Amino acid sequence: MRQIFSTWPLLAVALGAAVSLNAGAAQPRTLAVADFSTCVKPAWPKEALRNEQTGTVTLSFLINADGGVADTQITRSSGFPLLDEAAAAGLRQCRFKPGIVDGKPVSTWQQMQYVWTLEGGPRLHVDQAGVNQYREAALAGDAEALYQLAKAYSNGAANQATTLQQFRETLDKNLADAQFELARRLETGTNAPKDPVEATAWYRKAAEAGKVEGQLELGYRYEHGKGITQSYAEAMAWYLKAAAQGNHVAENNIGLLHAYGRGVTIDFAEAAVWYRKAAEGGNAWGEGNLGMFLLYGRGVPQDLPQARQWLERAAAQRNPAAERDLALMYLNGNGVPRDDAEGLRYLRLAAEGQNVDSQIRLGLVLSHGLLGVAANPAEGVKWQRAAAKRGSAIAENNLGYAYETGSGVAQDYAAARDWYIRAAGRGNGNAQAALGGLYEHGLGVDKDPVRAAAQYQMAAAQNNPDGLYRLAALNEAGVGVPHSAPAAAAMYQQSANLGYEPAMRRLATAYQKGELGLQADAALGNAWQAKAERQAAAPRFEFR
Repeated sequence: MRQIFSTWPLLAVALGAAVSLNAGAAQPRTLAVADFSTCVKPAWPKEALRNEQTGTVTLSFLINADGGVADTQITRSSGFPLLDEAAAAGLRQCRFKPGIVDGKPVSTWQQMQYVWTLEGGPRLHVDQAGVNQYREAALAGDAEALYQLAKAYSNGAANQATTLQQFRETLDKNLADAQFELARRLETGTNAPKDPVEATAWYRKAAEAGKVEGQLELGYRYEHGKGITQSYAEAMAWYLKAAAQGNHVAENNIGLLHAYGRGVTIDFAEAAVWYRKAAEGGNAWGEGNLGMFLLYGRGVPQDLPQARQWLERAAAQRNPAAERDLALMYLNGNGVPRDDAEGLRYLRLAAEGQNVDSQIRLGLVLSHGLLGVAANPAEGVKWQRAAAKRGSAIAENNLGYAYETGSGVAQDYAAARDWYIRAAGRGNGNAQAALGGLYEHGLGVDKDPVRAAAQYQMAAAQNNPDGLYRLAALNEAGVGVPHSAPAAAAMYQQSANLGYEPAMRRLATAYQKGELGLQADAALGNAWQAKAERQAAAPRFEFR
């Protein structure tokens, strides 16, 4: 069966999403029991302790069927990578009681917080009285009050004298710079309590004073609702102020708002104008986005030579989206001579740069030995896991397939079921069809044709050719659904029209023999048989 893995070109780096189990899991079910008393307290990283780093990290973790922790994800950082990783490493040593579905242990996700606080040593104590005394005057622009406010926020820090001296030096040079510095401290929790709302107040003061970095940061916070109510209109206004001062990041961000229709009508032509400004200023994302627009003729006439030039400029700055697009140009011979080696080089660079699409594609290349690469299914699974950690349903489905077939991992139908459930819960049609297959044949779950049909129906509702074919077969046999030859014929036809080879072959036989209520038609049967043969001879994978 040929599989097409198509990911629409992105305008900016993709954001990850937390994974969750499909709400439609089998009943009865018992949730996993997360008893943290079984865990060993994580060791405090020496460098983090030396720098008195504190904070709260929120983690999601996957309890596998034997009670171990199979995977962890940082859902909210403490602000310090060392603390985040130490908490995750400690969590991976824990043992829990797994959840139960249909009387069998299953993998389930849980969430926890770990609070890193210093005990018995020097630590940050906010002088709240000082904050109350000086905040209003500082907001009104009183420089000395701003200094005293910074002192109140950092009261009790071991390196207070040094950091306050640095703050004073900034303040003596420029009030807006000091306001921005206080905002940064409040945002990161460095020599001040971590407080995104208060940080936003000081970014605003710096922005209103004309500091371009403050305008950019305030626009970003409005765009993403960080420490403030989300408002695309306000985000645009502040980005425009920063762009008027020549800030190229703001120019690219304005392009994104127009391209995605955030607070404005989608306007690719206007987006292209702003991408070009950012690109001509040397911004890597502006270069990559302009190159992508030129590559696909979006908002500008298609111009492959120009697309290549801009993408190469962005790739020279290690922009992963540009590396992704260059990989596809070389792999498809689009605007350049086809060169699998060069395409693979860019594909690996993009994957290493955390581009999810490229991680998925590289995983497929390695799993199936494509592009002249020796097959390495275990390495392929590693890249699919990396993409799945970023919330990709495609990667989750691919991991389910790996476990179902034993490709790169030990065959494990229960693990396949869990990955398919996660991907199906995100609406992935391939996973819905595959999960239905497990229920139809009793692999990793109790055999249940009715539940199989329900999964196939969800896939078919998305025009998924595999789901349509499987549901047609159940309708033809009257298994899990009422027998209906006309319904089966219609679904086989729909699946075949989507290029699904098994459906083409079933239609060929049906027309040749006059089955499924179809009038015998040898010519039509032979035509479908020929289409099936052509489809079988086509490449199994196409990278788009």
